[in-house]
Amino acid sequence: MKCKGPTVIVIVLFAHSLGRANPPEYLAATRALAENASEEVSPLDEPFVPLSGWRLAQNSAEPFLHDLILSLEPRFYYRHLDDENGVHEAFAGGGAMIFESGWWRDTVQLGIGGYTTQPLATGPDPGGTGLLRSNGDGLVVLGQAWAKVRLEPATATLFRQEIELPFINGDDTRMIPNTFEAYRVDIKPSDVFRFGVAYVTREKSKASEEFRPMSEVAGVPRVDRGTSVAGFLLGATDKAYIGGVNELTWDLLNIAYVEAGKTWQLLDEFQLRGELQFIDQGSVGDELLGNFDVQLYGASLTASYRSAVLSMSFTSTTDNRLKILRQFGGAPAFNSLMISDFAGAGEDSFRVGVSYDFARIGLTGFTAFANYAHGELVGNQHEDEVDTTAEYRIDHGPLKNFWLRLRYGHNSLSNQPAIDDFRVILNYTLTF
Repeated sequence: MKCKGPTVIVIVLFAHSLGRANPPEYLAATRALAENASEEVSPLDEPFVPLSGWRLAQNSAEPFLHDLILSLEPRFYYRHLDDENGVHEAFAGGGAMIFESGWWRDTVQLGIGGYTTQPLATGPDPGGTGLLRSNGDGLVVLGQAWAKVRLEPATATLFRQEIELPFINGDDTRMIPNTFEAYRVDIKPSDVFRFGVAYVTREKSKASEEFRPMSEVAGVPRVDRGTSVAGFLLGATDKAYIGGVNELTWDLLNIAYVEAGKTWQLLDEFQLRGELQFIDQGSVGDELLGNFDVQLYGASLTASYRSAVLSMSFTSTTDNRLKILRQFGGAPAFNSLMISDFAGAGEDSFRVGVSYDFARIGLTGFTAFANYAHGELVGNQHEDEVDTTAEYRIDHGPLKNFWLRLRYGHNSLSNQPAIDDFRVILNYTLTF
């Protein structure tokens, strides 16, 4: 049945988590690996990460000034992509500069953040890497400019901000994340229940400095429609939980996402975690994107023992004409990898992933993970993808927050040229 309005009035709220073994790609790009199944990060997690940097007025007695922080976050990124359109290659540098105040009378907080990406060396079609503008030029953008107002248990966040929800998120897989103009209220009446609402008016995409209406980002030019969001999270994602998010872009589409999971502690260092997910996407109102209705079902099982994590997942997309859309950010599908989301029209897919933290054998800071996925599509078509990531992170001393990542993905689809994607990413947060 075609969706004509919000199918669920629900949405995610902000949990705290360390990371996840083999999460969907948009989460894997920025989260540290989990050491066990209970630390696996859910798409329903929007963790609070304290800003790290230089306190500009630490001698002040006023918290609003005393806690004022300047964070400088340089990033260097090399990408070599070989796909059906040829070779795309670029080496870019840039990053973020963010100011964040303390709380004034424990009620008001302000923040502002700028981002830049600039070409350092370029090969064929550098714009095709997604690190720079489409023509290969750099850009500078004011991506954050927000105010928070806190009246316990509610917090309102206003204007330009980062958002990390299913389908509406930073998808920070290139030089600059998506950011959004939005007006949101998050309410946490207890430790086991959170809910909230938001209205997202505009998005600045990763390789753009322009904030555009959500409807235009979705693919309908010269139309100005925003996205209404609402939802909840009940329980704790490291134990047992259920939650969901509904995102209604007026006259275009409605997206409902529901997820549930539970972790079992079977032995001292052996954990098992099971998760289920459901996605429903359908046209609404004037149906400016056309008439459509598609669902995805997913199940995941994760086991961990002594810093080794093994995960398996299965997803199935119902409609043999339509894929799962992801105009506003990364997709939360369990089998979303570096190159493919494995959520094509009528696609059934299976994934197995493994990760390990080498600190267990004395190599502190070294971690690695890998995924293999196979998808069966309509018309006897199939696709396969292998991804590997090795990384080194320093968490103490003068190079604290240094994070080097080496990533490689290979995807092959029936009757299509194979895709190879090699990335080297250096993230760093300067401390003073």
